[in-house]
Amino acid sequence: MARPAKRRAPQHLIDERGIALLKRKIPENWVLREYRPDYGLDFAVEVFDGEGSPFPQTLGEHFFIQLKSTESPKIGALQLHKRGNVEKGGEELNSQPVMSLDTYRLSLETTELVTVERMGVGQPVLLVVADIERQICCFVCLNDYVDKILIPRFDEYSHAEHRTVHIPCNNDLSTDIGKVALRWYAKRSKLISAFQRFTFQYSELRGAEDGDWRSLAEHFAQKIARYDFWDDLEMCPIIGYYRDGLRRFINEGQPRLVERSIPLVDVITFEDEMDDYSKKVDVFQLWHGLSVLPKNYEDIWREWFLPTELGQAMSAPLD
Repeated sequence: MARPAKRRAPQHLIDERGIALLKRKIPENWVLREYRPDYGLDFAVEVFDGEGSPFPQTLGEHFFIQLKSTESPKIGALQLHKRGNVEKGGEELNSQPVMSLDTYRLSLETTELVTVERMGVGQPVLLVVADIERQICCFVCLNDYVDKILIPRFDEYSHAEHRTVHIPCNNDLSTDIGKVALRWYAKRSKLISAFQRFTFQYSELRGAEDGDWRSLAEHFAQKIARYDFWDDLEMCPIIGYYRDGLRRFINEGQPRLVERSIPLVDVITFEDEMDDYSKKVDVFQLWHGLSVLPKNYEDIWREWFLPTELGQAMSAPLD
């Protein structure tokens, strides 16, 4: 009789099939780098442009993946309630649910969650469940899940050894919305850096409004026009609105946002020439709008794709 030898554990085979599934679901010209040893991060993903191009270029965009592979996932309906702004207080749910959402339920060690929390929010960590049975991969951003769900919900989520994380079944990597989400998360560090600069520039402009503010604004405009994300954010039209104003300012000398602003329509009409004061207000309106983008990001955009009522209602509008 043959003597027993080491055997491959069933979960190892499932993990290999999950990795192969993940590789099929992300764009083929992106680079998936495996982490070994693994301390909660399984892969780093580098994003390249030109899907289908023989010579794609790196975009300098990255995110991480923690992969959980399963042949028998736990799926159930999660009741979602309206709630207040969790950045301004703990979670307070309305008594009646407003919608139901099918989710995968995964139990994660809180040590993994604390590790992600310590990373901050600048580099997204996506928890991806590879559903071998259904041949799909679904995701949720763990940084945002910890910050927007676990911390507001519990006095201290790490007091338990494990926490259940819900991954929306509609967060499918292979769908159009899934591909948009990956590109959105990959740009996070670029956007956060840009938001910081927008806020700085607006503050400096306000300090110079009685001096040569225009020269300063022209210098600032050239700096931020160099960002490569302006034409690659169709999932966030408001950024495109300010992009157009920025380019009009550079090319024509005025962003012409004021004449498009309803509250100021009595001050400036479409036909009238702007006086000096109105030109100044117009330019400052551009930087004021740019400086508000970080608030939108924190209040709304970081909740995109999360299993919350706001997250599901507002996720990545494409129109």
